[in-house]
Amino acid sequence: MISEVFQLYMPKDQPIRGLISIPHAGESFPEEFIPYLTSDKRALAEDVDFAVDQLVDIKRLVDNGVIVIVANVHRTCLDLNRHPDQACLNWVHNTQGTELVTTLPDDQLKHDLTVKYHTPYYNKLTELITTYSTSQRKLPVIDLHSMPSKPTAHHLKQNPNQKKERADSCISDLRGKSCDPEYIDEVIKFLHANEVGAAKNDPYFGGYLTQYMNDLECNNIQIELNRKIYMDEVTRELLPVKVEKLRPILTELVLNIFTKF
Repeated sequence: MISEVFQLYMPKDQPIRGLISIPHAGESFPEEFIPYLTSDKRALAEDVDFAVDQLVDIKRLVDNGVIVIVANVHRTCLDLNRHPDQACLNWVHNTQGTELVTTLPDDQLKHDLTVKYHTPYYNKLTELITTYSTSQRKLPVIDLHSMPSKPTAHHLKQNPNQKKERADSCISDLRGKSCDPEYIDEVIKFLHANEVGAAKNDPYFGGYLTQYMNDLECNNIQIELNRKIYMDEVTRELLPVKVEKLRPILTELVLNIFTKF
């Protein structure tokens, strides 16, 4: 299923094993947002979770019962990892401090844009999680993102005590609230066994999506992948050798964790 808001990859004729949400890889700019944004494409691209949807084998996952939902809309237009009251054109500056949003629409238009581009993603997540979770099994969910290899001045302002060098990945569970302890521990164990470093709730402990899904009674974690392990952060190009090494590891991770839980 493809809509203006997201692409939904839905398994057929088999039990559902779990769900992957990829909310920040979208690079589409709906026309309604263009008057409010800078024309600096490089600045707009700075904080996109570039090509994260290419870091897992979506066809293989779907063929094995995993639902994948990938947002289409650029996060500067509508940030799906924020409360709806804060989602529309809220990314005023990127993490390098460059202005992205040059002016703001009135409150009514912001509301209308939120309903059009934010609400459908959350409605679909809610439908999927409530449909496929049961009293015997909480649906396992992974919210997949990427992060800069080093904190910027923006990040350090929010948390001045964070490490200057980040692990290959950050696995977050709202500091123990969003999943069974064994679920996140198994993810970290698998990554370490495959030579992918993993920090627990450092520097992130989960976003609004993690909090929202926590209320839906599912096992859910946020995974942030360090961009240096799959892309050139300056040119914004994928590094094919690294991607071809990482993709099977992440795909096996998903299948492994969704089978066990």
